[in-house]
Amino acid sequence: MSPENRRANIAEEWRKSVEARRAAEALLTLGLWNDALNRGYYAAYHAACAVLLTDGLEARSHEGVISLFGQHFALTGKLPRNAGRDLHDLKEVREHADYRRGFEATEVEARREIARAGGICEAAAAYLAAGGWLAPAG
Repeated sequence: MSPENRRANIAEEWRKSVEARRAAEALLTLGLWNDALNRGYYAAYHAACAVLLTDGLEARSHEGVISLFGQHFALTGKLPRNAGRDLHDLKEVREHADYRRGFEATEVEARREIARAGGICEAAAAYLAAGGWLAPAG
């Protein structure tokens, strides 16, 4: 991947992360807890994909993203150690919200998980900004 393509791909993943996070917050205000969990996970997932691309890493599956993110960023201390586990847990909760019959998240659960997703997004934003991967705002 050329440096220009890498930068463009990081920007696209970051844009998807920001949009999913905004959607999660909007869904919280509407009381749509399960839908908010879905968007919260995808905010964190796309943030993780953007971070992985800084090292030229891409995965073919969600499990691959989680594994690479944990191995190369959380466990190495480049990002908070809990970020890898949080991404894994967010995926599990998202799958319950999307596919498990009878699963209805509570407001407390949804807000807690969206906050966890926000933590990953904020850590990713700091990492990307420090590395010069994010274009200045405005």
